[in-house]
Amino acid sequence: MAILSTDLSTLFPVFQAHRDGARPLVLATIVGTAGSTYRKAGARMLLEHSGETTGILGGGCFEGDLAEHAAEALSTGRSRVIEYDMRGDDDLIWGLGLGCNGLVRILLQPLRPANAYQPFGFLFATMKAHRSGVLATVVGGPADLVGAALGVDRDGTQDLGLPPDEWPELVAEATSRQSGRSGCLAHESAAGPVDVFYDVIRPAPHLLLLGAGPDALPVATLARQLCWRVSVADHRSAWVKPDRFPPGCEVFATEPVALAGNVELDSISAAVVMSHSFNTDADYLRVLAQSPPDYVGLLGPAARRDALLEGLDAEGRRRLADCARGPVGLDLGGRSPQAIALSLIAEIQSVLCERDARPMDERLRPASRQHAAG
Repeated sequence: MAILSTDLSTLFPVFQAHRDGARPLVLATIVGTAGSTYRKAGARMLLEHSGETTGILGGGCFEGDLAEHAAEALSTGRSRVIEYDMRGDDDLIWGLGLGCNGLVRILLQPLRPANAYQPFGFLFATMKAHRSGVLATVVGGPADLVGAALGVDRDGTQDLGLPPDEWPELVAEATSRQSGRSGCLAHESAAGPVDVFYDVIRPAPHLLLLGAGPDALPVATLARQLCWRVSVADHRSAWVKPDRFPPGCEVFATEPVALAGNVELDSISAAVVMSHSFNTDADYLRVLAQSPPDYVGLLGPAARRDALLEGLDAEGRRRLADCARGPVGLDLGGRSPQAIALSLIAEIQSVLCERDARPMDERLRPASRQHAAG
């Protein structure tokens, strides 16, 4: 199951400002949870010397207390793991009021010029380059090793406090996890037992909108709010104006036949064919059929979808059989462009995360009732 953790990019402006000004920060990362928690392992927050925070870990549950620990980490220059156990009466101490009933382990790491703002510098470079990687960080063991890390991506291995040649077992594990899942693993080392958190970093979903008409704007807006990468293409130059779309969107004019020369199709996670011209949409679809993304949305009714697919050769239809959808979106109700965009983005999210889009209450209620019944 794919896990999309795309909000890392929301921390970038604060990180860049502090790095450019040579000012220290503290990176807080959830490295383990048990029970019901607001965020899961891999979620991050930046804490400034002033106590200001960027990002969300506990929805306000423990951020105030965490800021005090962050100030200590800045003062000592040492990383440490903080644990909040909200599974019992301590829940009242933290004043949750959010229904949280779990345990959260958070690693605090000072980011300073002296350590080149690592390991956040590795995360920043990996996400900026739209590539995958794995960050392996010691979260348990000798105090002087906690927070030390190494990074693995397509360019090789980086020493972020753990020299790769001295930790071959961690390098091998991180390399094997690049297409796998995040998690903790215990290792034996010359310094004694260590617990290592392997965080799999994946590029943000890349949404390609093939059509830049007015109905593309709310789709692009919602996708950017989710921190997705968004590319918008259209053969009509009048529509291709970057200032019509949210900041960060890649907007360009192209004929369908030249699409592959304007965007790296292998990077696309989902595409929506929405030029409102049947012939143009058919041409876009032929290009997508050569190497389809996980989701291909075809705007319009089922009859139009069938006609577009019928225009492809047998191989093209075979390649699109499992990913082409039309009409697009989940059945949420609403007819406005914004409501349609919401249903479309929700469907894409469910497909990329391999979820069935059932209500959480429906999915979890049988288990919770059984638990309540004892």
